[in-house]
Amino acid sequence: MLLVAIPCALAAACGYGAATAVEHAAASGREGRDLVRDRRWRLGMALDGVAALLQVVALSTGPVILVQPCLLLALPVSLLVAWRLGAHRPAAVQYRACGLIFAGVAAFFLLIGDPGDADPLRLRTSLATAATLLATAAVVLSAARRWGQRTRAAACGLIAGACTGLAAVLLDAVAASWQRLGRGALTDPDALVATALLVPAAAAGVVLLQLALRVDGLGVGYPADVIANPITAVVLGALLLHEEIPHSPRDAVGFVVCLGVIVAGTALLATHRPVRPAAAARAHSGAPPK
Repeated sequence: MLLVAIPCALAAACGYGAATAVEHAAASGREGRDLVRDRRWRLGMALDGVAALLQVVALSTGPVILVQPCLLLALPVSLLVAWRLGAHRPAAVQYRACGLIFAGVAAFFLLIGDPGDADPLRLRTSLATAATLLATAAVVLSAARRWGQRTRAAACGLIAGACTGLAAVLLDAVAASWQRLGRGALTDPDALVATALLVPAAAAGVVLLQLALRVDGLGVGYPADVIANPITAVVLGALLLHEEIPHSPRDAVGFVVCLGVIVAGTALLATHRPVRPAAAARAHSGAPPK
């Protein structure tokens, strides 16, 4: 089923990246009421919906440990789509950052192999995990009120990514219950609790990401969200769903290197201020157009 899961996950990443860029372009300088009437914003929401459906298909047919890292590719996609919509022209350092992200994800796939099927989540485990994340989010977001603008955006993005990563793990667990129990999953307490927690976790991720975008646009919040999502999913997928990860010392070093490369690429995208488009730069400086 990986032949279905991986292409769907890659397509979902493209959809999410394009949707974020389109929504950000539509939201710039607009109030909430105006957004509803903006065609670009509605297009972005539609792309989000399609991407979400593709992600559901991917998680229903493949392990969360392989599906969620694919979503890292949403970062380069959002950068390119935003440029085509009139945002800053990507600089050479940003292309290098995208290359680092691609290389890190590719190396991770080579190391991970096939994690196998997920185990269903037990009711107590689902509740304990959700409660821990909720408590952590409350502490971080409360402290973030006293931080600077970009730091607040990064905090919102990290918590948003953790929420969506948890939602992906819960969805994978529900899919595992359906595969094992069939229609019996409709009355299974473990599956019902995982399903009940899935919706608020995903909704919290969406809301917090929108807050991050309002504070700092596509600056640090969105990269923080995209990097926190797969890390949360991989860790919880291994610990809670018992999806297999090679754990020899050599493999551990390889995973650390992959993570370092991905984080380095993401940090470059988050901290580098891109060059203005030529026309916009001339207008800003008062120079006449060519």
